[in-house]
Amino acid sequence: MSKDNSKPYWIYETTIPKNDRLILSKKMLRSPAFVCLTGAAKQIILELYMRLKLDQYNPRKPNRESKRFYAKNNGELVLSYKSIHKQFGYSTATISKAIDQLVVHGFIEIAELGCGVKRQSHKIALIRNWQDYGTENFQPGNGKSKAGPVNRGFPKKKQTDNLRTTSGTKVGTTSETKAVQGQKQQKPP
Repeated sequence: MSKDNSKPYWIYETTIPKNDRLILSKKMLRSPAFVCLTGAAKQIILELYMRLKLDQYNPRKPNRESKRFYAKNNGELVLSYKSIHKQFGYSTATISKAIDQLVVHGFIEIAELGCGVKRQSHKIALIRNWQDYGTENFQPGNGKSKAGPVNRGFPKKKQTDNLRTTSGTKVGTTSETKAVQGQKQQKPP
């Protein structure tokens, strides 16, 4: 491709530095699973791909035509809600729904569940199950809903009678109502 000097703002291969490249599959971007994602989910999956560290695979006999890469940190990708909120302005509910959507459509898997109370983020792995989306072979990724919460908090107390309050009266029953009910229960002689 020859460089046209009249268009200096065009992007050419030489203008993109090596460390600033992002490798995505056209097949993934055109897949039915990717098309039905929300805007927040699409931005989050692109952010995860940008955080992926790729190294070139060098076999003993390198093939010049096809360059193969492998991911060094897949399964250790950290995505904090705070960083996504700061970067894109999404609420925590929107981020949580987008992550769940990415898991359901087969783009990511929660490799290690974090704990929000301790400020630990999920560790995420990028997977390829989206290729089978819509077929009988499709398997969604393992998400946070299957793993369950790490800290379930205090156990709930069992209530024996849900109509009783701590004072022993029924809900909605006043002392005047008790007096009237007591008079009805006593029969005249």
